Order: sequence, then C-alpha cells, then structure tokens
Amino acid sequence: MILIDNTAFFNLYSLIYFCTACMVIASALSSEIKKDVLLQNKLSQYLVFFPLIFLIFLVGLREYDVGTDTASYFDILWNETFVLNFRGEFLFGLIASILQYFNLGYTYFLLLISFLFYAFTYNALKNYTEKFESNLLITFFACMSFFFYLSMSINVIRQGVALAVLLFAYSLWVNKKSNIIILLCMFLSLAFHLTSIIPILLFLFSYFLGKIRIFNFLIFIYFFSIILSYYNFGILNFSSLFLDFFADDRYLDYFSEGNSEYSVGFKLQFVILNTFFLLISLYIISKLNDINLLSQYKLLVSYYMISSVVFFMAFQLPFSDRWGLFSWCVIPLLISPLFYSPFVNEKIKIHYVLMLILIYIGFYFYDK
Repeated sequence: MILIDNTAFFNLYSLIYFCTACMVIASALSSEIKKDVLLQNKLSQYLVFFPLIFLIFLVGLREYDVGTDTASYFDILWNETFVLNFRGEFLFGLIASILQYFNLGYTYFLLLISFLFYAFTYNALKNYTEKFESNLLITFFACMSFFFYLSMSINVIRQGVALAVLLFAYSLWVNKKSNIIILLCMFLSLAFHLTSIIPILLFLFSYFLGKIRIFNFLIFIYFFSIILSYYNFGILNFSSLFLDFFADDRYLDYFSEGNSEYSVGFKLQFVILNTFFLLISLYIISKLNDINLLSQYKLLVSYYMISSVVFFMAFQLPFSDRWGLFSWCVIPLLISPLFYSPFVNEKIKIHYVLMLILIYIGFYFYDK
C-alpha cells in the first residue's frame, strides 16, 4: 500500500482546501447574487462529501512520520509488549487488538481512526446546521480552515476522536434525541481519552449557570481571567485537585512546570483568537431572531467562555494547547449561524467565507 509522505501530505491538504474554497465561494456568490440560499444550503449537504472523503483517505493513508502521535502509537500499539486492558482509556487498544487479530497493519488502524474522526465530525455538523438551517459545506470548510482540526486528526488523534464524539453527542442533545445514545457517546469519548471528563463537566456547569441567568457575569469572568493569566495565576495554583483525579503518570506532565520542551506562560495569540470568536458569538446573539435557538446558542457560548477561562488558567502549564481544544473545537458551531441561516438578520455574508480563508493563510504562514 502506497503511503503519503510528509511533504505530499501537506501539499495535498492545501490542494483539497483550495478546491473546497472554490466550491464554497461559488456557493456563497450564488446565494447572494441569485438569492437561492435554500437551494445552496441543500446542495451543501452533498458537496461536503468531496472534501470529506478525500480527507478521510489523506489522513488515513499518511506515513507514520506525519503527525506527532502517529509514530508514538505505532510503537505503543504495534509492538510485542502491548497488553490490552479495559481500565480507563481502552478503545484505541481494543481497536488495535481487533485489527491485529485479522492480520491488518497499522495503516488500516490509521484509516479507521481517520474515518471515525471525520464521520463523527460530519454528523455533528450536519445535525447542528439542520437545526439552524445553515450551510453545511461552509461549516465543514470552517473546520478545515482552523489549524487545530488538522492537529486533532494527525497529532493529538486520541483526544481528537474523543472531542468529535462529544460534538456529536452535543448535536444529538440540541436536536433532543435519545438520552441513552447521548450517554453512550459520552462513554465512548471517555474510553478514547479520559480528559473528555473536563468538557463534559464544563458543559454541565454551563447548563447550570444558564438556569440562573448570569450570562453577562460570565463575560466579566472571561475578561478577568485574562488578567489573572497575565499575572501567572492559574491551574498550577490548585493542581493538587486534578492530580488526585488524574492519578495516571501519563497526565503528570499536564500539571507540572518542569517540562522544558514546551513554552509556558501567557500566550497573547491564543487570547486574541478566543476573544475574536467570542465577539463574533456575541454579535450573532444580537442578530438571532428565534427565541429557542437563542437560548441554545447562549448555552454554547457560555460553555465556550468557561472552557476559554480554563484554557487561560492553563497557560502556566505545558501542553496548554491541548486544554485549548476544549474551547476551539466548538468554534465552527459558534460561527455556523453566519453561513446563510435564515435566523440571523444579515443579508451579505460572503465576507465571513473570506475571513476563513484569511485565517487559514495566516495560520499557514505562522507555522512556517
């Protein structure tokens, strides 16, 4: 089986992105010039399969040196010393053991994990965009535009799949589907990565705060946490609470300043990133004209603010970008109503598509 090396991988990803961008721009122009928003939103449910299928195979057929975790899991799961146990995070090991039983190699494992990540992401976006009647293709294009979704697919792949499953669970909750299926998804997410308990608890906390109507106070807490983070106050000041829960040695580096390979401290670029999309979310709140959708949307924004606060408090820790994923993963959902939802009172929206392209270009050169 021919695998895709590092250089070819990123070149092909850029090519898929460029082709998808052309489709998205054409769809946006048609929506605004021909005024066929409903038709374009319906077509988007089929056009999205072009980037979706290509990305599944691109990510699944990558060489083992593409992505920081790819080679690590090959050493962990495909060596002779690996022993499967069902304590804690067992799904990666279980999937690997089943494939090995049928004499299928590590590439089949990567292909299956790629399918799971994009399948759960796609279904989460589909359920959510149906609720807001927004454009699925552009919402998926938003995922492609952010560096963290690519990272979730090739770098922190276990956490990536876990968060994709949680997004799917949230989309089921929004559409008032079976609680049993939602709980099953939460269990699957935890079985992929135990840190999924953090976004689950943060969402439950957001739901509770929504009942007592302190949304404006959360905005104050958000900006106050930035000040605290700037003065190096954060999770490390009370990390013993987390160490009792995450007792496994694999998580000790998450709560220690001693990792010299990772830069710790206040990260202005991430504060700007999260605040930018918070301001866009507050703008959407001012434009939403459906009371029920507004209530659900404010709950998601509340979760975004609370998870951002936790992220800012984690700046003094190594691997703080992994804490950032808890807030970043919902950004495509937050901005989805901008993509031709009839519930947002705004006629011209193509500039939001151009914003996504500029964000992708900005991250591309930032990583260079």
